[in-house]
Amino acid sequence: MKKLLPVFAALAFAGCRTVNDVIVDYRDNISAGNYEEAAKEPAELAAEDGNDRLMWTLMAASAYDLDGDTDKALEKFDVAEDMMIENDNTSVFSQAAGTANAMMLNDKYFPYDGGGQDRIFTCLYKAVGYGSRNDFDAARTELNRAAQHQENWLWERRKDLAAADERMDKESADYAKEKGNGAKDEGQSNIAVQNAMKDGSFGTTIKEYFMFDIFTSGVLDQLKPADYQNPYAAHVCGIFRWLNGDGDGRGYLRDASTLRPDNTFAANDFSACDQGLTPKNQVWVYVEDGLCPEREQQRVDLPLLLIPYAGHYVKYAGLSLPRLLERPAAASSWSANGEQLQMLANVDALCKIEYDVYMRGAIKREITRTVVDVGVQVALGIAADHASGNTRLALVASQYAVAAYSLARRGADTRCWSSLPKRVYMARVERPAGGVLEVKADGAPAAQVELPEGNSMVFVRKPAPGAKPAVKVVTWP
Repeated sequence: MKKLLPVFAALAFAGCRTVNDVIVDYRDNISAGNYEEAAKEPAELAAEDGNDRLMWTLMAASAYDLDGDTDKALEKFDVAEDMMIENDNTSVFSQAAGTANAMMLNDKYFPYDGGGQDRIFTCLYKAVGYGSRNDFDAARTELNRAAQHQENWLWERRKDLAAADERMDKESADYAKEKGNGAKDEGQSNIAVQNAMKDGSFGTTIKEYFMFDIFTSGVLDQLKPADYQNPYAAHVCGIFRWLNGDGDGRGYLRDASTLRPDNTFAANDFSACDQGLTPKNQVWVYVEDGLCPEREQQRVDLPLLLIPYAGHYVKYAGLSLPRLLERPAAASSWSANGEQLQMLANVDALCKIEYDVYMRGAIKREITRTVVDVGVQVALGIAADHASGNTRLALVASQYAVAAYSLARRGADTRCWSSLPKRVYMARVERPAGGVLEVKADGAPAAQVELPEGNSMVFVRKPAPGAKPAVKVVTWP
């Protein structure tokens, strides 16, 4: 391993600003409320082609949105949605990554796909943006799309996992043959992967580092709608349709109250809508608090005893996987005109489910990559044992080269849309007689919103304690 450190160090310090550097600066600016500054570099990178373009576009869009530039935000969200639509008919793992045996490198060699909550929040933010400009037809279209993405969630996850497995099987075999390991070792590699996924000790290590249970986490067949469907999107869609007179808000409000049974406002909204009541001078206040989890890289060694044929030939056998890190809330409680807001959506939990589903495939892919690399090292080591002189030295050097290459190309996919909220809170209140709604965070004034006569939806976003709140209002006079 010591012989590999210079190689790793050279790679680590090569180049200037990395993807992670930009992400860290973006997160810091969002947390500090420097929204205009936060948008600059992601917007520049979003104009370039590359596997990260969708992520940069989403990050720029949400920064513009927080800064109050609805036009630029909608423009970027439109571009992001176009890229997501391109991924509808195929998984990103089915797309060419521009590199031979790309699956044997790491998941970052494939385009950022923007699935799940990314798609739902993109449509939701577009709907709020259009609604704030009184373009209710466009808002309705986006809410329809958000609802459809809720319905498609399981199908999209199954599609991605199947496409990744198929490509992994093919490219791992091709890579092994190309590097001289040969098809004869393919069966042993598959056995090693199965051994690792069933090993209790390895499972304990994974759970310790990643809060992921390799036996139960992210199993699609065991998930319930409440695990992955977004009650925030459902409720906004239901209220919009109810107030807009579309006639079908009841089902969405029922879904929201079912997904969040402890929220009495959601339950009362469903009940009122179900009874055919017409709201008058009512205000629905939504607060997006904090920021969703971020991801960081974590390296883990694969126990060689899980690979019985490895022997003393292996110079490196490690995995690189993303670890999910929750971030602090902007406030512990919210109120609007004295009414305490209740939690409507735990976005941290929704992100954790999507992370678990991703990890179920990612762990298998990383183990496969490592095991195939180990197989190549073993094949070269055995050949070296039966050689002499310069041939033996060349084979040993190749062993170290494969190990160094394996270490260098390992990298966890830590990409994520990091400006989604941590929690969403909601309340329904009467429009104040003076028309001024006061929203408080932990008892301190956070935002004052002037409301005209009529029913309104007020959206407040506060990413961190020190960040200025962003406010949008949709009103039906």
